[in-house]
Amino acid sequence: MNLVLCLTERCNLRCSYCYYKESQADRKTVMDDETLEQAIRIALERTIFFKQIYLNITFFGGEPLLRRDAIYKGVAFAKAVIDDAIDNGRIPNNFKLNFAVNTNGTLFDDEFFDFCEKEHFRIYLSLDGPQYHHDIARRTVNNTGSFKAIEKNIPRFAKYGAVALSTVTRAHVQTLFESVKWLHEQGFQSLTTSVDFDGKWSGEEFEKLAIQYKKMAQYWKECREKGDKFFLGTIHDKIKIALTNSRYRLYSCHVYNGAIGVATNGNMFPCTRFITSNPDTLYVQGNVFTGFDEKACEEIREFLDNDKKECEGCDIRYRCCAHECACTSFYTTGSIEGVSPEVCTHERMLTEICDELINSH
Repeated sequence: MNLVLCLTERCNLRCSYCYYKESQADRKTVMDDETLEQAIRIALERTIFFKQIYLNITFFGGEPLLRRDAIYKGVAFAKAVIDDAIDNGRIPNNFKLNFAVNTNGTLFDDEFFDFCEKEHFRIYLSLDGPQYHHDIARRTVNNTGSFKAIEKNIPRFAKYGAVALSTVTRAHVQTLFESVKWLHEQGFQSLTTSVDFDGKWSGEEFEKLAIQYKKMAQYWKECREKGDKFFLGTIHDKIKIALTNSRYRLYSCHVYNGAIGVATNGNMFPCTRFITSNPDTLYVQGNVFTGFDEKACEEIREFLDNDKKECEGCDIRYRCCAHECACTSFYTTGSIEGVSPEVCTHERMLTEICDELINSH
């Protein structure tokens, strides 16, 4: 089970493409200790319900390091709860408890790096590339670039093995490949790029993006052929799903029985992009204090079990985020059942590039 805890909706950045800029517009609420502890308890119970033997806890926001105290408390509490469950025979001795943090990296210091190393954290770092590329969209509350606040720690992030997460807007296209290459040259061995689907991508802009993707695909191939196990999720995932005859919903989608996203008020959601403390929002799966709403959960399970009618007959639907990913569907159309023409166009283009790479090998 993957438990994502939104410790706070506050953030010290105002990235132009933030998918929470509307659903968490006030950026005020924080998760109290009681909600934090109850979220961990209910996630363990759900894990046991699904007969799983691992619990991954990701500290999320906003910017979670604004609640560093809650991260420390959450880790200590989770370890105690798991130890107790093992001692009482409720979970096996080989049960795995893992921690992660999604961060913009601006508040990291040696103390927190040391803590992450001690607790074997996975770090997911929002870093778009070098300063001229990164500062396009990742801005502070004062509308200045945020790169300088991260720069001194980039070597340690890379050495630690942090996963770099890079977002691509229409303003980033021209320098995308050189930024991916720069990130790898800094020592990042795992990174992925994701597109900000804002409904305004033109055919010309997609053509420019295709050029960048082709360069990225060739670079990734050359790295792998040299024995460099560089993971570039943008290319790697599409190729792996094709070669293993799998699908995104089996490979990387965790809604229903694999993920719980908890908002600051304790409301539970099927994945990260749904999370908000706003009232009367969609796809609430229950609350940590009242339990799961199984009828709401069933709606998500049905999404996993059924193909979208709009995608019937499409030969790439199982490799396509427009069809397979509930998060992508929700944030681009407002519904898990929706299909964004923009995402569909992107996925066809990227899949074609990846298939060309497969066929050239």
